[in-house]
Amino acid sequence: MVSLVSPQLLASFIVSGVLEISVPLFLGFVFRRRLGVSWRTYAIGCAMFAVSLIRMPLNSVVSQVIGRTLSGGLMWFLLLAFPSFTAGLFEESARFAAFSILIKDRSWENGVMYGAGHGGIESMLLAGVNVLGFTFALMFFPSTLPPGKLQVIEALPVHLPLVGLYERLMAITIQIGLSVLVLQCFIHKNFIYLCDAIFLHFAIDLTALATARYGILWPEVAATFFAIAFYLYIRHNAPPSYN
Repeated sequence: MVSLVSPQLLASFIVSGVLEISVPLFLGFVFRRRLGVSWRTYAIGCAMFAVSLIRMPLNSVVSQVIGRTLSGGLMWFLLLAFPSFTAGLFEESARFAAFSILIKDRSWENGVMYGAGHGGIESMLLAGVNVLGFTFALMFFPSTLPPGKLQVIEALPVHLPLVGLYERLMAITIQIGLSVLVLQCFIHKNFIYLCDAIFLHFAIDLTALATARYGILWPEVAATFFAIAFYLYIRHNAPPSYN
């Protein structure tokens, strides 16, 4: 089978995948230089995000149970709410564990660097690598794609892959903000900040999943809103020398 996907769309996929990998690494270099923090903190963020993915088999099992035993609006809500909740619970708990055990210098700078690693590896592995792998298959092995999927892809607008890149940039900002939020547990000696982070992570993911049914625009609008709010929160908590 010969792929009829336009060169422009293929180029858009490639640019998106490359930037979803390179931009998080570039952020690490920028933060390493400007904030004076170690790559170790970035690596811990990457590793703890990977650890948080142990939730995926649980999500799969529970989703199957929900699909078999429920129907209607309740089923739809739980299929969105449960993975959103486990994302918040596992990722924010991993963040808390990292600051409890692995990162003893609980500075704003390390919070930012950890968040860049946490959100960066998510962008690199779950978006960039997948996009480039999919594009490679699309270019050289289109016959391996499910029946009918190639026709859908051929009809996509050229800019669509770049929307995924934009969403990843917003997600990294949110991940940095959540890291700074969890860091407040240790600065203020109050676990309420961990609860806040779990709830906000849950709300962000649930909003993205729930609005996706109305088109690609609304999840990006929601992501932009949350990213701006977290950017302001990050700046608010920054030491005076960075403001």
